[in-house]
Amino acid sequence: MFVDGAPLRLRVDPSASRHVEINAAAAARLGLADPARLVGGKPATRGRASTQVGKVRVNAATSDAIVQYAGRDLPLTLAWSAHDPVTGADGLIGPWQLPYDVVRLVRRPVTPGDRMTHLPMRWDSDRGLLGEVQASADNAAGAQGAAVDIDIAIAPVAAESTATAAAASLLAAGHGGRLMGPARDLVLVLGVVRPVRDLVFAHPVDVAGVRLERVAARVFDWSGQTNIPDADLLPGEAVVAGHAGAQREWAKLAIGNDHLAACAEIVWTRLPLAIDLVCPALP
Repeated sequence: MFVDGAPLRLRVDPSASRHVEINAAAAARLGLADPARLVGGKPATRGRASTQVGKVRVNAATSDAIVQYAGRDLPLTLAWSAHDPVTGADGLIGPWQLPYDVVRLVRRPVTPGDRMTHLPMRWDSDRGLLGEVQASADNAAGAQGAAVDIDIAIAPVAAESTATAAAASLLAAGHGGRLMGPARDLVLVLGVVRPVRDLVFAHPVDVAGVRLERVAARVFDWSGQTNIPDADLLPGEAVVAGHAGAQREWAKLAIGNDHLAACAEIVWTRLPLAIDLVCPALP
């Protein structure tokens, strides 16, 4: 890809935001902050954008640009903060921003032992490309409640799969999950670092064609009034994720490269909006 003749290397990410997120170094190299910069012969349109990553708000500058790719001019909005969160590339681009109806991310050859899982998706202007899986809202006494939806994101650029506090609570209830070990810092999107704890399941979670035996629980993010059982507490006690100043509840599970690395293909389609995952068949 090129912008005004300068190369721009972008990695395709189905969990990307509505803008093309680029590193500060790439924005400086392209001169995006230059007040004299023209786009299509007219002054560039600049603005501001913000993204909420748990309890951290990331503010970014934006500018329109014409990106040359595959012999076409793509009118896109580039966004950048003061940091360089993307390694090995200049930034991230969503497959929907490319001039194709099907985008296939090939990671290895397909084998007879692979199976395809079809995941219908929807676009949320604030939260990005999301699918849905159902979980049972069991209560503390073990009684099974009504099925509730958990948003799911396919995030091959993420090193680890993560669950918001609300999603971790639901998954723990349905699969015998317990928090184990100390809190640790994990780098999420846009370079934001948030505390997580390992949520280990007594019964694995099969979702989107992969099997989760544990997941990094974002214990302070999007909790609402939820709680998560903790293996380090006495029987019947739990970590209360909802507390004063807690965010509203949002149950989201992001499948990262710790599980997607085993998959042969990740295929995005524009109509109908969906992602197909070709991964080793589950036992």
